[in-house]
Amino acid sequence: MSLGRIISALCLAATVYGCSGSRIDDLKPKEQVPEEKTPDTQDPQPGDVLWEENFDLFTVDEGPDIQSDDFRNDIQNPLSHVDFKSSVWKTVATSHVCSDDYIRQKNLGEWVYLFRCREYKGCLGCGINDRGKRGIAQSPMLTAISEVSDIKVSFRVKTVDGFSDQLGFRVMLSGVIRAVSLDGKPLEVNTAHDGLEHAFLFDAAQLKAGWHDISVEIEKATNGTMLQWCGNSKETNLVHGFWLDDIKVVRLRDMTRPAKSLRVLFWNIQNGMWSDQPQQFSNFRKFIQKYDPDVCVWCEAQSIYRDHSTEKKLPQDWYFPSHWKGFAKAYGHDYTAIGGYRLYADDYYPQVITSKYPIKTLLKITETDPGVDTVSFTHSDKDQSYMPVAHGAGVFEVDAGGTKVNFVTLHLWPHAYSYYAKFVIKKTSYDSAQSKGGNAQREAEIKYICSKSIFNPDFKDQDNWLMMGDFNTRSRIDNWHYGLPEDSPFLSSHDYILQQTPYQDIIGLTYPGHFFATRTWANDAAGNTPPRYDFMYASPSMFARVRNAMILNEKWTNMVWERSNYYNSSDHRPILVDFEL
Repeated sequence: MSLGRIISALCLAATVYGCSGSRIDDLKPKEQVPEEKTPDTQDPQPGDVLWEENFDLFTVDEGPDIQSDDFRNDIQNPLSHVDFKSSVWKTVATSHVCSDDYIRQKNLGEWVYLFRCREYKGCLGCGINDRGKRGIAQSPMLTAISEVSDIKVSFRVKTVDGFSDQLGFRVMLSGVIRAVSLDGKPLEVNTAHDGLEHAFLFDAAQLKAGWHDISVEIEKATNGTMLQWCGNSKETNLVHGFWLDDIKVVRLRDMTRPAKSLRVLFWNIQNGMWSDQPQQFSNFRKFIQKYDPDVCVWCEAQSIYRDHSTEKKLPQDWYFPSHWKGFAKAYGHDYTAIGGYRLYADDYYPQVITSKYPIKTLLKITETDPGVDTVSFTHSDKDQSYMPVAHGAGVFEVDAGGTKVNFVTLHLWPHAYSYYAKFVIKKTSYDSAQSKGGNAQREAEIKYICSKSIFNPDFKDQDNWLMMGDFNTRSRIDNWHYGLPEDSPFLSSHDYILQQTPYQDIIGLTYPGHFFATRTWANDAAGNTPPRYDFMYASPSMFARVRNAMILNEKWTNMVWERSNYYNSSDHRPILVDFEL
């Protein structure tokens, strides 16, 4: 298990997710919502210092050995159920507690994690002990980044005598390492982004003889990006200790969109952005406005549950989907449409598309059998061959200033067992072994959706296609990470797309050899590490227009468990793509 997966839910949750007693129905329309006033600031410039720490407040040699309040419990569930930052700092000896004054005086309060770290004169010691125990130092989130930036990190490091581990430098949550230099000499970057981290390892032989200057260039950092230094191995027969000093993060360039572009934001917002209901969706609205997309596609676009609860609301109390039109106007989108919606079959997870440009609904997809009676619908008369598009799908045309683009929205079946097992015979163990029923259901859905969209004769003259959604299954492009058998049924749905359609995986092809997790966890026969379930596919004509693409990991989209399987702000991460028109 990599350290990055252990730290999958790092956050400063208390400052991001507050509570409010206001009713969701009091959400004010755009013209009545007072915008927060922010002080005038200069435009971001290359070379701006975003964060630095030189440990000038460290004046004592071998100060207290700082350690989390309860390290073992902090990491007992490394996949998701973690609020990693402790509220109390202690030394290794639990009888010796670092005072709040000590942490404040030494300017350590914003660090996300310090484990087996120690004050030395003018620098931070990490993992310096005679017990073979490594240390971990993880920086504050780089909140000075306004949206998305390429950055340069420089720091100095010195290893203790006899150091025999590798020094691990990691970019956490968001960012891809593109260049590294050691004492002015470039080093080959031969590691991959793997889930939620990109690591670079320095061998002991490279770090002999005194202090060394290291610089690292990172692409697509956000205000959620964190930097981590540690001895890379947990082995207790190694020497892990090092000193760290003179950390500086500077802006290289901001991510810019083309002058004539189409910015698309996709996100599974888990139960209609349940997380932000108590705040009347104000954080959600600000997030959208921050990135200013031209088109948004939302999965699970219905608010089902009560605030901070797994209890369902009455249908008349659902804010979404009926209020999407008004809410979209609050973030600058005048056009809204909803995909296939099987409420008659007890499905509560529609997709919604909103846009600055006109939307034309071409098709709503629900039942694969045209003879299904949706008025007096019942599951009791269905047989095993009944495989509807369970969460519905939709085909929409967006006219972006004269460039027409077809959007296909979907949310494939999420379970190991089939639709038939859950709703007809109500026996989920029926075909859940190796997810046999679930994989067959997903494959049937994607084939049907493609037959009604990109392969539909009615649309044969249309070249500009985007297909996006929560696919709830893994792709062969990422199988170097998963390690599934070549004939695994977990790969079949994406195999159909990659081998039988013209669609191209935007994230997978933009970052070949890298893996980006988009969901908190999985729990099936294919494994339980965080998977990439969310995809945006493009036809060749649209893929050629891609200028920026990323899984949007930032401070607000970071996942923090609240209860059951519910997270703040969602259990999925968004995808952001800029197309040049």
